[in-house]
Amino acid sequence: MRYKIAKIVLVKTCSLALGLAAFAIVFRGLATLNHPFSSTTIGKQAKPPDRIAKNTTLATSSQAPAIKTDRQQLPASHSNNSRTNPASTVGETAVSVKDFGAIGNGIVDDTNSIQKAIDAVDRAGGGIVFFPIGTYKVSINPASLQAITIRSKIILSGSGHHNSIIKLADNQGNYSAILAGEKPKTDLSDFAMYNIAIDGNGTANPVGSESELEGNIKHRYALRIYAGQRIRIEGCRFTNLNNVNGISVNGELLVSEVEIKNNIFELIGGGSVDYDHSTIYSHAKKVKISHNYFSSRNGAGTPGARTAIEIHGDDQIVENNIIHGFTNGIYVTGFAISSNNQRIAHNIIKEAYTGIAIWSYFYKTNTTNPAIGNCTISHNQISLNVNDWRKLGGDTKSAGIWLEPRSDAPIENVDILNNQIYFTNFSGNGSGADKDNLANGIKLWRYKFPNAIAKNLRILGNKIENSLGAGIYISMPIVGGAISSNTILNPGRSSGSFNDSYRAAIVVDGLFDRVKVNDNSLVDNQTANTMKAGIIWYSNCVDNCEVKRNSLQVASGDALQLFRSKSSSNTHNVNFLP
Repeated sequence: MRYKIAKIVLVKTCSLALGLAAFAIVFRGLATLNHPFSSTTIGKQAKPPDRIAKNTTLATSSQAPAIKTDRQQLPASHSNNSRTNPASTVGETAVSVKDFGAIGNGIVDDTNSIQKAIDAVDRAGGGIVFFPIGTYKVSINPASLQAITIRSKIILSGSGHHNSIIKLADNQGNYSAILAGEKPKTDLSDFAMYNIAIDGNGTANPVGSESELEGNIKHRYALRIYAGQRIRIEGCRFTNLNNVNGISVNGELLVSEVEIKNNIFELIGGGSVDYDHSTIYSHAKKVKISHNYFSSRNGAGTPGARTAIEIHGDDQIVENNIIHGFTNGIYVTGFAISSNNQRIAHNIIKEAYTGIAIWSYFYKTNTTNPAIGNCTISHNQISLNVNDWRKLGGDTKSAGIWLEPRSDAPIENVDILNNQIYFTNFSGNGSGADKDNLANGIKLWRYKFPNAIAKNLRILGNKIENSLGAGIYISMPIVGGAISSNTILNPGRSSGSFNDSYRAAIVVDGLFDRVKVNDNSLVDNQTANTMKAGIIWYSNCVDNCEVKRNSLQVASGDALQLFRSKSSSNTHNVNFLP
């Protein structure tokens, strides 16, 4: 049957009235959504679908499964040109998937019915595809390797992320995506999702080997967007995922103005195979990822729960997220033509092995400029569970905030401010302990390209507790910067076999120019101190470096050196004041 959306067929006056009433509820509810850049509560759902009574559909006429309304019915907050607001440009049609034959009982396959609803709204110029309460089973099309084809100006809206669920069928093998455009670069501008769940059914679709997910096709995305503007995902739940990415917005020159907020990502990874994964992968511009909750299937040590958030590109904001039980909390990368203006702030990262990683690599046309510039990492709380991840990762080195040591490109105007980093659940011995000299709270170390410069680097006001090696370890050239006003408590906690110089509170190496190491508080309050020195200075200073007003407190009474250099030549051009 061909569904006619452009006009409403008036069969019964009461049918039209009921449908308009339901549609009005949706858009009145949309008016209650917060502005895209306002502060909200994690996991809070968007209001509209929750106000629709159980089993209510948005259209009641059998001859008119959709409702078309006047633009005037759109609320003010969704009739503007907000940069991440799809409702400002979508059409005025609203349909229920049940009017196109969907059952929603978790048994009958609803793939075709959902697709018919989306395609009908697409032909009408866009609008809402509503999922009443139910579990909608979908299956992968062997030809396209995806289940549902989404389109530009389509809003998928549910009755709450625990009530309206799109669930992948059992035994679907390897596939590209559950939701994706018709082709990889199909324009999906103004696509949105509210108050709905995507269940990847990972326990019934396990990963057999890491090689199954390699290549560019069968990554098992929950949602894949490679082209489009004004994309918004809010109040949704993504659960039971075994894949390379949960949400992939990946088109540096084709994707922009994306907001992903107030969503839950749960039961990530698990099984017997570990593989590369980023729950949210963003390689785009003007992206905000905020107020989301991430949890792996089994907490620390879960295979396949590799990274919660990975960002590439300009104007990226990652803030107020809670991340629990991932190997890596957040990757901030320079694998992009440009990665400028990134803010990573007020996130809580728990039960991780590494907290926030900085990858600074030349990419494509950029062979000279800093790969990361104007980046702020501030007010994050990071707790590291060493032992449970070491069972999976072996002798790799845990760190709170760190630079990938093979990075080849400079960084510029990077601020690491007011973060709290704690090492927990560590025995300090066993596999990997002998390399704990580089298990630091903040580690910026380049071993493969030691001459790549950091310009205008500030490490200020951070608190680091129980690091296995030094609290702060820097080994690279710095031109203009400060390592100041930090508190380092009880560093050097590993019992691994390595030089005690790496158990200092702060260790610096590399060529410095105009770098200040001032006003740091270096404390060991243990009865048997593990800190073995205050500041170890292996750097050579070009001009005007400072080491001033740092304090050292050792409860055991052990007489430690506040400042120690390799030789007198290292302190040339250093203004030292206890």
